[in-house]
Amino acid sequence: MIPVFSKVQSDYMLACGGCHGETGRTNARLVPDLADQVGYFMRTPEARAYLVRLPNVSAAALDDEALAGVLNFMVWTIGGASAPPAGERFTAREVGEQRQQRLNTVSLRNLRRDLVETLIAEHEAPASLRDYGSMSP
Repeated sequence: MIPVFSKVQSDYMLACGGCHGETGRTNARLVPDLADQVGYFMRTPEARAYLVRLPNVSAAALDDEALAGVLNFMVWTIGGASAPPAGERFTAREVGEQRQQRLNTVSLRNLRRDLVETLIAEHEAPASLRDYGSMSP
């Protein structure tokens, strides 16, 4: 039987699922796992903005409302227990503003490493966030 996806799930699969997989689990050394982890990025304003400003996210062929829906699906569905239960959802307005500041002129690897280290040290995120790209010190 062919699975039936909601609009937001279809948008996720088209924009993100090719790399991150249907369930957000991947080879974490090549592509960051989203499952049970992406929600930790909601713990600081910088890490939250990072999710929207990533080049492939900010350039997604989705309008601001649809992209906000995909981000919310990623964080609160795929992110599982890592998502803050009462966390503020992404809005179309926030996405529209943040995606105009695409992270094209920084080292994404270094920025992600710094964000992850802050999340681990100050926000009780698991060390497994370091798994992507063998970021472990």
